[in-house]
Amino acid sequence: MLWSAAICGYTNILDVAPPGCPAAEAFAIPPSHLVVVDRRLEDGRHFVFADDRAWHRLWLRTDEPGVPLANLILRDSLVGLRHEAAARFDRWLGDAPGPAPPGFLPTAYQARRLGMMLSILDLLQGPGAPGVTSHDVARFIIYPRLSVGRGAEWKSSSERRRTQRLIEEARALMQGGYRALLAGPVGRQKLP
Repeated sequence: MLWSAAICGYTNILDVAPPGCPAAEAFAIPPSHLVVVDRRLEDGRHFVFADDRAWHRLWLRTDEPGVPLANLILRDSLVGLRHEAAARFDRWLGDAPGPAPPGFLPTAYQARRLGMMLSILDLLQGPGAPGVTSHDVARFIIYPRLSVGRGAEWKSSSERRRTQRLIEEARALMQGGYRALLAGPVGRQKLP
């Protein structure tokens, strides 16, 4: 499996429809200029394709041509997001995808923040990483145009505290926190 549908609520799972269901139009593979990922694995074929508004994730569990397909919707805590993904995919098949619902795409702020955390991880995990300090992370990534002080000035600065928070958040995402991003808004909510 290329991604886990259990944690990625906006994955559409297409499988053979039960016998007796009306035949749907055959699913046509999206044009190659829209396909971002196309992988054949033992559990089926996995696609990521993009239109001008969002990315679509599709798990095609059968490759049999001409069979009627059904979109499987798991009933779990992500069922609302799964319904929206199925409806959006259905609209996409009809050439009218509409805007991406909340949770499909990060906001501009979230995208910048996630990009910054990836850059932090690249610096901390890359060549020469053992000698990289939080001061280096601040100078090169978070505050590239700011003269970040040294010694006591750095230790008592708000820039240092923010840098440490971002480093901790980046490491938490790397160690499994990214699953909450895949789950959409439901996965990012704190449980009572």
